[in-house]
Amino acid sequence: MKVFRLLIFPLFLLLSGCGSFFDNQMVQNPPEFEALIQELDSELNFNNEQLSSARSSIDLGRDFHPDPASLWELAVKLQKTLTQEQKDLLFSKIFDGEIISEENDHHHGRLKHFRRMDDRLINILNEDQIIIYQDLKDSKLELMDNVILEYENEEIDRKRLRLESISIMEWFRAEIKILLTDEQYDLIITERGERDFRWRRGRQGWGRHAQNPEEIKLARQNALELTADQILALENLRISEQESLDVLKNSYVSGSSNISGEEFRLNIISIIENSVSEKELVFTKLQKEIIEIHRALVIRYMRYTRWGNR
Repeated sequence: MKVFRLLIFPLFLLLSGCGSFFDNQMVQNPPEFEALIQELDSELNFNNEQLSSARSSIDLGRDFHPDPASLWELAVKLQKTLTQEQKDLLFSKIFDGEIISEENDHHHGRLKHFRRMDDRLINILNEDQIIIYQDLKDSKLELMDNVILEYENEEIDRKRLRLESISIMEWFRAEIKILLTDEQYDLIITERGERDFRWRRGRQGWGRHAQNPEEIKLARQNALELTADQILALENLRISEQESLDVLKNSYVSGSSNISGEEFRLNIISIIENSVSEKELVFTKLQKEIIEIHRALVIRYMRYTRWGNR
């Protein structure tokens, strides 16, 4: 459960990179793809045509492996070929604790990565800062526990779970920035960037577009067949949301907003919730279903691969 709490945020924040180190590398039949197809076949009871088309569709995404962009073609195909009963089954299993179990996290190095970051942060803090940091971690875990319990008790749905989780992590990051001196913060950011760079360079079997944000964005646009007007509207909404979040975060960190941590979290939720509602108006019913199928696929895909770049 502890690992579940620590790692829930990255489960919802789906993946983008900043430049590919493997532009000339092609991925042939990643085992994660076949594992996902077999799971879907077992769960949804594909007929022969569905199984064949699903496998062909996921093969088209190997240039993006292991990024979730590799699943867009599969999501489009499943939207067209699944029965409503199969779609209902796919959506019903939208959250699976086994995906972020301690065993799975150990296998993919997630838990080790988290602990290494935690140890490094503690090493640069003074005694007074460490006490505050430990209190912040305890508060974060308590908040996560409460939200997860509400979800398990069906008091909130998975969309609210995602919003609450994002708000908790944004609050935690803001508090860490308040806690650290400018020198400490710059050091942590620099070291994190260097670690990410080394980690990405050391990965094998990555597709040539796996860390190319423009190609990843284009894959989504093509899968959803977004019009020029839709692309422009979504980009404007993205910019507006980010600007609002930046203003809120900066004012909270500086203390000029004079709001509590809970008020900060609620404002985060409000900004994202409003943005999501506006984005919903941009998409067609068909596009929304493809997006939901893609999300359901990503949840399962994470059982077999790393989160990606975030």
